[in-house]
Amino acid sequence: MHIALFNPGWSSMGGGEKYLLSIADVLASTGRHRVQLFGDRPGPTLDQCRAYFNLTLPDVELLQCPPSAVRRLIGQAGLAVIESNFRSYGLPAPRTAYILQVPYGPITPLSIAAEAVSGSVKAALKNLLRTRLYNSARRSFLALANSSFSAAALRKHHRIDARVLYPPIDSFEPAAMKRPVILSVGRFFRGMYNDKRYDVLLVAFRRLRKELPAQSPWEYHIAGSCGNDPGARLWLNSLRREAEDLPVHFHPDASYAELSSLYAEASIFWHAAGFGVDEDLHPERTEHFGMSTAESMGAGCIPVVAARGGQKEIVSHGESGYLWNTVDELVSLTLSLCTSTSNLKGMATAARERSTAFSRERFAERCLALFE
Repeated sequence: MHIALFNPGWSSMGGGEKYLLSIADVLASTGRHRVQLFGDRPGPTLDQCRAYFNLTLPDVELLQCPPSAVRRLIGQAGLAVIESNFRSYGLPAPRTAYILQVPYGPITPLSIAAEAVSGSVKAALKNLLRTRLYNSARRSFLALANSSFSAAALRKHHRIDARVLYPPIDSFEPAAMKRPVILSVGRFFRGMYNDKRYDVLLVAFRRLRKELPAQSPWEYHIAGSCGNDPGARLWLNSLRREAEDLPVHFHPDASYAELSSLYAEASIFWHAAGFGVDEDLHPERTEHFGMSTAESMGAGCIPVVAARGGQKEIVSHGESGYLWNTVDELVSLTLSLCTSTSNLKGMATAARERSTAFSRERFAERCLALFE
């Protein structure tokens, strides 16, 4: 079968891009399909995608096209797989599947009008477009969500019966000897959603350092892609200034090899996306799944993550890691791990076992079952 996969945001190289590329990788690897990837703006080459996400992508084509040609080109395939956050592309192919990465909360004519009146015209317009996107998704051959949390929000707020396909998690081996390192991985981005809240985590680390002995060796490392736009770079620079007097190390646009090394050596993993958010009202502002959390667990890191969104599906509190609601809890739980070697070793083993539920092999099996 001829399969076309489209994502308008290749330049960000985040979890959504990895998700779509992984689907392409699985379908192409069967040898039964002609697989094409489309983007409507300049982005990375296929070789850059392979290297960055550690994928094979055999015989896959990556094509750039003008926005006006997207529907026509992907409509030539027997199956079109579209990843979109707000724009609908209709049902261009005989079979069209929609990947809905972000589970937005309730959208009504009244809420759209209120946004427009308050001056948030761009947000109002996007939500108006989202009503069309969700209408297309309801009528599509298949709607996909990246977690049960996302699927439940889409069903509750938008009457979309999405099937769950958990993202594939890379297998990172732990180092023979772990180091006193806390790690966070995620895009350097500031916005209404997809914000990893590194500002909160830096506050927590400063407080943790005060609780630890003066000569404590614990360090904090932050890795993730950073766009070339002024907003992303400004945010990264402000974080660096905040951490100037702390043993904090930034790794923007870390290579796969560098990320693998960071996961292998780190002992604890922090994640704060969704902190302080009412996930019933704004599910889009949480971590919808938490790929980096699951990857860290596979490398033997103990996750200490915000109790929001899809994170609660990954971490069993007190068994394979910890979930927290306040900065006090984050500092207290982390301190208990930093000062107890036995806690670190036992929980790290449980974290590794839990991560196998999200392996690439499981992803491939589920992906083929849904698409073929």
